[in-house]
Amino acid sequence: MAGARVPATGHIVSTAGATGTSIVGSTLYVNKVGSDGWLQAKADSGGLVPLAKYTKLIATRTDSGRTFFKVLDGPSIGKVLSLGDANAKEYLGTKAPVPSLAQIVVTYGRYVEDWYSPVRKQNFQQQLATLEVGSIKIQVTMNSDWSGRFYPLPAGDYTVLLPDAPHNKDMTRYYREGAPNLKYDQVWFPIKYGDNSRYVHVGNVSDGCVTVVDLDRWNDVHEALVSHRGPDGLSVARLTVRGTPEKAR
Repeated sequence: MAGARVPATGHIVSTAGATGTSIVGSTLYVNKVGSDGWLQAKADSGGLVPLAKYTKLIATRTDSGRTFFKVLDGPSIGKVLSLGDANAKEYLGTKAPVPSLAQIVVTYGRYVEDWYSPVRKQNFQQQLATLEVGSIKIQVTMNSDWSGRFYPLPAGDYTVLLPDAPHNKDMTRYYREGAPNLKYDQVWFPIKYGDNSRYVHVGNVSDGCVTVVDLDRWNDVHEALVSHRGPDGLSVARLTVRGTPEKAR
């Protein structure tokens, strides 16, 4: 049986070979993504559709040097997309996400009037908190804008959804200057609350989001979240917010 080893996982993915073995009908997952956190696959229309890591797929056919597959979870569920055969071998594999929600606990801490961001070279009024997920324990900010438009999340339980689409790189790419190993900064996880415009994301500024200010740990947080799937195929984590912010409005 022919096979290709996916660099990111070491898993073997069977491919069409001399014996006629085919991946058609196989369940696969996005096991490797770009440094922005996304794999771009081609739609029949010719446009590109972004897929997050561990997106579930089923291979439907191979034709003219391309591997076609149907998306089985996430925002693009139901779409039939394709990759060149070489890219399919490199980016798709058999490593599945954990079939349960990750558990995030955020506990409110201090309000800091003049929190300094060395990357942005300016001070912010931060309502800080501590985020814990798995073995990770880091600092986050829950709000930085006190103009009245935004406020820290109230205590309670929330669902964290799969990332929706690549976010504007101009909002986060400069953080890589302060953390050269930072990746996946264009992956933002929506929090199911109101209009779902709050996210778990990396950065130093929060508009009512759960913003990971510890830039060097974002890669770990990203993996801890994206590697889980809820039974609905659209969620990654349960977020529990505890305590009371020192500054609520």
